Amino acid sequence: MIKKGFIAGIVMAGIVLALAAFTGKWSYLYFVSGTLGAVSLVLALAYLIDSIVLGSTGTFFSAKKTRKVSRVEDAKRFGAIAAPNVLAALIYIVAG
Repeated sequence: MIKKGFIAGIVMAGIVLALAAFTGKWSYLYFVSGTLGAVSLVLALAYLIDSIVLGSTGTFFSAKKTRKVSRVEDAKRFGAIAAPNVLAALIYIVAG
């Protein structure tokens, strides 16, 4: 699951990099990749807090004890998506 998230993050950062290269506006790396990374980090934190509050399997409205993907795994996936995008934004900041 983490591997798929990391690959998705690399693809997103690659698309933003290609867009920045074709338009010549390298600030897209900061704004778009930074926003994607920040949103993914917020979602990862939300899933992590949700797993602490509700546990990894249950919900507020049902007694369902099985989930195909646990909330902790979702948090890890969103963290893996955020990593390449945050890295691209940080490289732009340092190089720019």
